[in-house]
Amino acid sequence: MADRSVAQADTLAVFRREVNSTAADIGDIADILSASSYIASATDIVESITLLNAELPEITTDAFIFPGGSMIFEGATSDDFETTLSFTDPTADRTHTVPDGPDGNFVLDSSTDTSTNKTFTTPTITSGVINTSVSGTAFLDEDNMASDSASKAASQQSIKAYTTSSVASQTGVTYTNPVLAGNISGAAFKDEDNMSSDSATSIASQQSIKAYVDDSIDADMDLVFAADSGGSLNIVMDSESLSLTGGTGIDTSGSSNTVTFAIDSTVATLTGSQTLTNKTFTSPALSSFNFTGTNSGLGIGSGGIIFEGATDDSFETTLTVEDPTQDNIITLPNASGTIMTDTTHPRDTKGFLFGILMAMG
Repeated sequence: MADRSVAQADTLAVFRREVNSTAADIGDIADILSASSYIASATDIVESITLLNAELPEITTDAFIFPGGSMIFEGATSDDFETTLSFTDPTADRTHTVPDGPDGNFVLDSSTDTSTNKTFTTPTITSGVINTSVSGTAFLDEDNMASDSASKAASQQSIKAYTTSSVASQTGVTYTNPVLAGNISGAAFKDEDNMSSDSATSIASQQSIKAYVDDSIDADMDLVFAADSGGSLNIVMDSESLSLTGGTGIDTSGSSNTVTFAIDSTVATLTGSQTLTNKTFTSPALSSFNFTGTNSGLGIGSGGIIFEGATDDSFETTLTVEDPTQDNIITLPNASGTIMTDTTHPRDTKGFLFGILMAMG
């Protein structure tokens, strides 16, 4: 605070200036006495200056400890904008050393910065963008891929060179159980609906195979067949069905892609029991038979009835009749016996017949 004085010859303006300056000084003194921190306990100007002077040597040495958790820098312009350097409350002694390096700026975690000549140890980079070239021991430009590293990156040129040489050496290679995912392309793959190239070394697409087969079925793959009558018939394979139908005495059934033909109940079989009506048998061999019914008879031709006998050999007994000139009826009596012949019992014809009747009656 400067000395204030007013001379007897001074004007009223000078007096007013000096009074105002003194009032300003008194206001500054009031601000100092109401301050906090280092001079909070001061009761006058002298004591506040004494307390502040006690702190100045410590601020200028390495031993000074800032009581707060932050440092505020005003910057080149004294305004309402400052930069605050703050510290998280430490749980142990921490030392952050500013290196003795060239001039530069701090790199912040949320700012966009360019770092030069930096080495990152085991970094995790999310969505990293690498411009210009890449170098380092973890980057190899090795055309033959001889090191076969699982932890190093390869250059574009070495990948191209290795792939080109590998493909060139794979001519005629046999692949066992390959799995191809996605699309197939190349000169050895054809999507050709009419199969006109007829290649023995190219692969056809699924669509071209289907189109060719469908067209072939429509044009050439009709099923042509013929029955005993009715002429030649055909089935269009992709639009018609073949029906197998039985005729008289024949039934058909289908199951599991199999059609079965079977004789129905109107047809006599070797082992079945059926009744035959109005049938003619030529030279049949009947081992045993029964005649049933009323007023039914057995019509026998001139060959007669042949009996084999107990022994199946070349000797049989044939029962025949003379050619009748009228209808004749011979009735066998209801009794058992042996028929007499004119050979075993010679006698006249009437006596012979009488003897037969007597023997049977």
